[in-house]
Amino acid sequence: MAAAITFILHSYKNFRVQEGFTPLPLSFDPYSSTSTYDWKGTSVSIQGGFVKGKLVENNKTESLLLRALSPTPSITIKSSSDTTVNLRLENISPSKIKFGSDITNLEAIDPHTVSLAVAVKHNQVKNIKVELIPDDNPEVVILGDNRNGYGTFSQIIDQINGISPAFVIDNGDLVYGGEPNRYRLFYETVSKLQVPLFTTLGNHDIRENGRGIYTMLFGPPYYSFDYFNNHFIFLDSSRGWSEKTAIPEEQYQWLESDLQHAQGKRIFVVSHIPPTDPRAKVTPNPYPNLAPNQETGLIQKEMNKLSGTSDIDHAFNDKEEAKKFEGLMTKYKVDTVYLSHIHSFYSFVKDNVRYVITGGAGAELLTQNSFYHYIRAHITNKENYLEIVELPSPPNQIIDRYWAAGVMFANSIYKEYQTLVLAILVFILLVVGWVLWIYRKKWWSFLKRLGNWLYTVIKFSFVKYKEIVRRK
Repeated sequence: MAAAITFILHSYKNFRVQEGFTPLPLSFDPYSSTSTYDWKGTSVSIQGGFVKGKLVENNKTESLLLRALSPTPSITIKSSSDTTVNLRLENISPSKIKFGSDITNLEAIDPHTVSLAVAVKHNQVKNIKVELIPDDNPEVVILGDNRNGYGTFSQIIDQINGISPAFVIDNGDLVYGGEPNRYRLFYETVSKLQVPLFTTLGNHDIRENGRGIYTMLFGPPYYSFDYFNNHFIFLDSSRGWSEKTAIPEEQYQWLESDLQHAQGKRIFVVSHIPPTDPRAKVTPNPYPNLAPNQETGLIQKEMNKLSGTSDIDHAFNDKEEAKKFEGLMTKYKVDTVYLSHIHSFYSFVKDNVRYVITGGAGAELLTQNSFYHYIRAHITNKENYLEIVELPSPPNQIIDRYWAAGVMFANSIYKEYQTLVLAILVFILLVVGWVLWIYRKKWWSFLKRLGNWLYTVIKFSFVKYKEIVRRK
């Protein structure tokens, strides 16, 4: 029993993703959207994605796991010898794409992952391109601030699977805090999605050193991709709640370069913290003004109460930075900026740019007249219109959240430690069986007395029923 408790505590603090998985350090160039890894003398590059890790399957076959950061990633392989490269590509829609290269053993592992074996000859360069199958009515689902709202978020995922959009955008606050187990619960929830998921960081996601786990699971903090004649840019503004600067200068340099290259396309920007809070009456955010030695203790204890309140300014702390950000959006004719952070829905136009705040995917609703929701964006080369889907917005029931968290924790642990979990369960059953056998005289005698008592109660109740109800 002690071993089982130790295992549960270890699992709570460590997240393996799945059995046989080994993560690799992130190597990603945001300017080219390319990630490269040298694997056993073979160079594997993915544009529109990143090399996530290695995966040893049940038959001991080792595969390189790639995660797409675009609906149409492309893979380039160059080998120094004749070989076969085993790959897994996740975060795609196998039913909505086709591969433009001759590959063998292509197999759909689940609704968003395929495995493929690629034969490469000495010094040969092989390019594998993913192409979209034309869709008459392409649409995208946008949501945000799902953290801890397991029941509502699960409902949204079920509805998304019924809609089957091109992909889903989650613009931050995936988790309540960045501890391994919180990311485990989010990962378990979104594993049920049957379409790609593209994410960005929220302020809650980087708490408790969560940035490292996010990087392992979802890759770089900022990136972009094309979808037909549309260009999507994902930014990291997660620092903007507890620091003066929301977006570092290095990221601004990349952003402007990316905006320049995207001219001629319809541009959408995705980020978490809005540059401007659209609400009329807000009080200043106190956290960036705290001394460094106060931040950790006070923020971790008090942010739980204050981070969602309706009267604190949820915009960039530096108003000059807000002007800079909004100026770039206007200068490069961005169509829509999708944001969250405020647990509500707002839509407004500023300097010819539409700003949409959608923070209703499950986090507590603390802003008046707010409701749980997500957005269906119908996007074609000629139009872009939004449909707001409202969900029931019951009071936040803590017991429901803990129950859902417990179920997801159990499911996830089984995936990560399947062999060990089965061994522990067998051991526990053997121990319980041994204890029952040792004390069989006591519990068997007790069960007999309990059975006699139940039989007497039922017999007496039946007699009284005939006497009183049926008057016999």
